[in-house]
Amino acid sequence: MKQAFSWPMRHVWQWAGAALLLALAAACDSGITSGDDQEFKETMAVFGDDRVSDVLKGKPNLVPGTFQEFEKLFKVGRSCPRTDSKEIFVVEEESTRATGEQKLGVQMLPRAVITGCNTDASNPDAVVKSFSLMAALVSAPDAPNAAKGDPMLFTPLEVMALDRRTGTYNFYVFFSNGAGKPGTMVRVVRKVDKSIVRFELTSAGKSVTSKQQTGECFTCHANGGPLMNELTKPWTNWVSVVNEFPKEAKLTGETAAIVSEARDVTLKHTRSSFANDLEQIMRAAIRVWIEGDLKMTSSGAISNKVGFGQMTIEGSTPGGVALLLKSSFCETELNYANALDTIPIELFADPDAAAGTELVPGDATGELTVFQMPVRAEHDRSMELFLQKRGYLQARTVRALRLVDDERDIFSTARCAMYAEVVKTALPVKPKDVDARIQGVLAAKVKAKAFGSMTSARAAYLAALVDPKKTEEQADELLQPYLDELQTRYETAKAKLATASGRSALTKLINGRKDAARKMFPKAASPLPLM
Repeated sequence: MKQAFSWPMRHVWQWAGAALLLALAAACDSGITSGDDQEFKETMAVFGDDRVSDVLKGKPNLVPGTFQEFEKLFKVGRSCPRTDSKEIFVVEEESTRATGEQKLGVQMLPRAVITGCNTDASNPDAVVKSFSLMAALVSAPDAPNAAKGDPMLFTPLEVMALDRRTGTYNFYVFFSNGAGKPGTMVRVVRKVDKSIVRFELTSAGKSVTSKQQTGECFTCHANGGPLMNELTKPWTNWVSVVNEFPKEAKLTGETAAIVSEARDVTLKHTRSSFANDLEQIMRAAIRVWIEGDLKMTSSGAISNKVGFGQMTIEGSTPGGVALLLKSSFCETELNYANALDTIPIELFADPDAAAGTELVPGDATGELTVFQMPVRAEHDRSMELFLQKRGYLQARTVRALRLVDDERDIFSTARCAMYAEVVKTALPVKPKDVDARIQGVLAAKVKAKAFGSMTSARAAYLAALVDPKKTEEQADELLQPYLDELQTRYETAKAKLATASGRSALTKLINGRKDAARKMFPKAASPLPLM
């Protein structure tokens, strides 16, 4: 089995440049006097308004250089006061990403994600404590103590922190200067023009342009947010409710101590950090990062002033509304599905097109290998919902886009070609006018029968969705006949599992998805898992 997760590992998330931060400082006067403003200009290039700044701003002598120093200072990892979990999540992989690029053909090695220590785990609104500060550890076969069974690398250490001013993530790298000495902290920033700059904290607490090398950046984290490749069961190779780290893994030292916090197979303690818990943390992190809901209120109220979505709309991060719309037409990230008990629905139909009916997954008999099959990303789904809330997309527009190619959740030539047409010229400023443009393009293509042959039920429902003369209620009258027809097509496609020729055809579909994913992320430094 191979790894199922791609998270920092010599890559970075940061989003906007120092100019954005300074502009925000000027715009948000609460508590910032003229004297404070000067200090802000001198320090915010290297600090965001986050948990890293809370601890280190004005205290350069405390900068950690290793993970061990970091976890003690920030009270995370093994220093987290929780007694049930230290929030250390572990996955093993048959490769290493120590240089940022994935290198294959090595022994199974552990990696770890450490989240921010939520001491109020019974409160669903408090999950922000976990995803507001996260760090990652990788292993390497040539690590200093790897020959002794201790392959984890503890410096440099990569950390991401949620910014209170922007609702996006700041990225930091900590370098060791030797035992007993303060470390060096570097912040990596992607400016609005997409250029990368690095700011370093000096011993005097000021910011200078850094010459430190931090490796590849947004080749992995294209949108600047957190990633978890396999975001659902069975969480392949993660320590989870369905998988424990192999007992035969002869780990020692700090690596063994870190891995044991996910699940201690020696039963010396009962603490655990399972991938199914990390899944919930990551889903919440993606939603909050996109929507800017920093308080995670039970009422569901969100702030329209912060978050990746808002920052991109207003032009403070690269791409604009055109980038956000890509999530509905094409794909900007990917997740991956594996067959444990059942075959992923995405192999036969787009689950989002099928919303409103229940498609029963096929049984996984072992005769068809479904391993790390690319599927639609949580990011793109969450972004689509955000755009609906902001009025850039109507629900009927979203449904129509899925019907354009309802057997492909990703890598749809028809949908993605439409995206190029929609953004060919500058988008309108008003959200409703953006939706109107998309509706117009859809309507013209439906009239021209540009999407090829369709069943009558699908064609009728799609035509109603893009007909401005049809009300929502009138379009909805055609929904159930379409869902019934899709259900029939789904069952017919699923029947391929029962024959050798059918399974061969499905294997080609799976391999085609993987080839498209490799084309989407062609560099060695990428978020792709081993497929």
